[in-house]
Amino acid sequence: MRARLGRYELVLESVRGGHSLLWSDGQQARRYAIGLGSFTRLELELRPPPHPCRVVVRESLVLGPGGRLRGYVQVPLLPVLCGIDAHGQRAPLLELGNQELAGEWDEARGVQFRVSSPWHVRFPMPTGEPRAVLPLWLKNVTHEVALPADFVVPLAPDELVEVRGSLLLRPRRLRWQAGQWQEAR
Repeated sequence: MRARLGRYELVLESVRGGHSLLWSDGQQARRYAIGLGSFTRLELELRPPPHPCRVVVRESLVLGPGGRLRGYVQVPLLPVLCGIDAHGQRAPLLELGNQELAGEWDEARGVQFRVSSPWHVRFPMPTGEPRAVLPLWLKNVTHEVALPADFVVPLAPDELVEVRGSLLLRPRRLRWQAGQWQEAR
């Protein structure tokens, strides 16, 4: 079996005593030896990263006092190979990884992924890459100009939905207050 997901390629072969899985991103490849046991089927699932994402927008964001900005960023997703047994029970076998996710430690928040994204003023076109679209409504509630460099958003698997051929995350309303972003409820 051979499958493509954006620039990633997955090749699964039956070999004596199990299966061999090759996962490649076009620059490097990893090989896994897999014993499937009672699993009768495999599926590739896309999941949000397990830790919050610190999104660094490539453009400079400038919000005047009371200023508002609406747009979209894209967040990389993790491809996860899941096994499904004869009763329909699914279990994750392995996370295949995404080279766009760089983990880092933050003293205040702990582990988070640093990701970079352009600011889209329109809904981005699907590219086939394992990414989700995150709609944002930003508002500066201070009396000073805000020049935020990034924002941190936690992501959950149950908030992913398919829209216009893309995976979409729950929209976020963020308020710039006291020198940081706070989620508006």
